[in-house]
Amino acid sequence: MSPELQKCPSCGAQTGGKFCSECGAPLAPSACRSCGAKLSARAKFCPECGTPVTGVAGGGQPAARGMPRNDRMAWYVAGVCVLALLVVVVVVVAKKSGAPPAAAAESAAGAPAAGERATTDLSSMTPREAADRLYNRIMTANEAGDTAQVNFFAPMALQAYANLGGDLDADARLHLGLVQLAIGATVAAAAEGDSILQKTPNHLFGWLLKARAAEAQGDAARAKRAYEAFMKNYDAEMAKKRPEYQEHAQMLQDTRNRAQRAGAGGA
Repeated sequence: MSPELQKCPSCGAQTGGKFCSECGAPLAPSACRSCGAKLSARAKFCPECGTPVTGVAGGGQPAARGMPRNDRMAWYVAGVCVLALLVVVVVVVAKKSGAPPAAAAESAAGAPAAGERATTDLSSMTPREAADRLYNRIMTANEAGDTAQVNFFAPMALQAYANLGGDLDADARLHLGLVQLAIGATVAAAAEGDSILQKTPNHLFGWLLKARAAEAQGDAARAKRAYEAFMKNYDAEMAKKRPEYQEHAQMLQDTRNRAQRAGAGGA
């Protein structure tokens, strides 16, 4: 004959016998560990001596309680949701980039993408090299119109440049500003231009960022003023042969062309 089922006073499960099959709490009356008086299943204190009896089994030892069923299910569901979200992110990035999900996951972790040398793992680079590698990846994706890749890697790049400290050189601030422009952070990009000009007045990178930020904001008048300052200082600055100018020679030439299309005076 099966034991009569009853509701466990501790976890609420329907069970039978002397102890709950889910959490181990006592169901039948037990004895007080202090005076030996009979205790009901719901008793929290002994009615004779007042000794706490919550969770005490018949043998006088606290009953071992596992995690209630509802709590276990909540943790299980949460874990499944987190895993599903991670899979969705990897699949979306893979679809946008044309790479299989496994390759996208490796790329997100800093592993080289297809066609890159295996020795370019971010973990093997200096902080500046890692930041610049992320910048290059974002610029390549931006030129290809791959907004998924841009939005995926931009937070990593912003954090990488932030980790370098506040005293960034003009080249690093240019990279940082261009990443910000790629994700629509135009005010932050213009601020990087101001920081460059504050440290090195008339530096072409400062006017470049201010002009492009104004263009992105739809402020043609402000963009034209920045382009005019760019053109005014172009020859004198290029004559200084700064290393960063040589590295970004094509970008500077493109900016000069954009300045002329915006109606800024030629240098």
